[in-house]
Amino acid sequence: MLKAKAIALILICLPTLTSSSHVRAQDSQPRVLFSVDKEGKSGYIDNKGKLVIPLIFDGAGDFSEGLAPVKVRDQWGYIDETGKIVIAPLFSGAYEFSEGLARVQVEGDKYEMHGKWGFIDKSGNWVIEPQYGELTGVDSESHGFREGLAIVEIDYQKGFIDKSGKLVIEPQFSYTYHFSEGLVSVSAGLDEKWGYIDRSGQWVIQPQFNWACPFSEGLASVDINGRCGYIDKSGSVVLQPQDNVGDCSVIHGHFSEGLSRWKIGGKYGYIDKSGTVVISPKFDLAEDFSDGMACIAINGRWGFIDKNGDIVVKPRFQHVKSFVGGLALVITEAGAGYIDKTGRYVWKPTR
Repeated sequence: MLKAKAIALILICLPTLTSSSHVRAQDSQPRVLFSVDKEGKSGYIDNKGKLVIPLIFDGAGDFSEGLAPVKVRDQWGYIDETGKIVIAPLFSGAYEFSEGLARVQVEGDKYEMHGKWGFIDKSGNWVIEPQYGELTGVDSESHGFREGLAIVEIDYQKGFIDKSGKLVIEPQFSYTYHFSEGLVSVSAGLDEKWGYIDRSGQWVIQPQFNWACPFSEGLASVDINGRCGYIDKSGSVVLQPQDNVGDCSVIHGHFSEGLSRWKIGGKYGYIDKSGTVVISPKFDLAEDFSDGMACIAINGRWGFIDKNGDIVVKPRFQHVKSFVGGLALVITEAGAGYIDKTGRYVWKPTR
């Protein structure tokens, strides 16, 4: 139970995923193409909803740095934005490119387990030979290189390698995220506190938190002995809004586009960096802002608000993902589709 909670906390620290696939782009550039699925096959549409890469693949991830992972039968390779296969499907698992490299697996089973992971470049050449096992308790957002370092796991302990494959931070942590703004939050175990280290592995903020998220816009959300708040990079608590006692993974979010969600009196609203409530708490659920919009839920249905707090897409979907590049993935009883910022379908739900 403790392990499940720890993994849940790790997942809650990350922004909402933006694709229907199991992998996500890790760069900040808007996607020009969006993966779609229909009758068991995958392809890509543009932001107008036009099918520009046919539905011929058995799985598809997001484009990142000009390439996207696609599945052909039971193996993964990569295509460019014309749909041409540029890296042959030779891998049992694959993530998007990040900082010029992609984490891929060989010799894994159909569940992408029991294989070895390494990193390839955009020519498909091994840069870091496959030698690592699965990352346990690490979200997919943290599988690639971030700020020049990537997480690896040896004997259930996590450390970091650089792009040459050199181990620069020895495996010693049970839980970690990716580097963000020069620091990364880490914990040595379930009953251990969280703190922050720098790229040399030195403690910058000593372990003292029950839980600690990556920095975003200069602040990081943390649990300070059951009280929720935000710290700066010196480790000082700079913001503890009202109603800050409880499960911090539920109460607060991360600052994105200057705002963060906050739960007040059982409902979600949004605060700015001074702690001022700028969007009143009236939503049952809420996510971080992305592309000027935020996902919110009322009475079990999801829609979108703008930064004024006005509902611009009425809550009518079973679930939604954040807007990226002008489109958002939405889930209905009929399947998965994409809408634009007016709520108009550019790709009607399909399965």
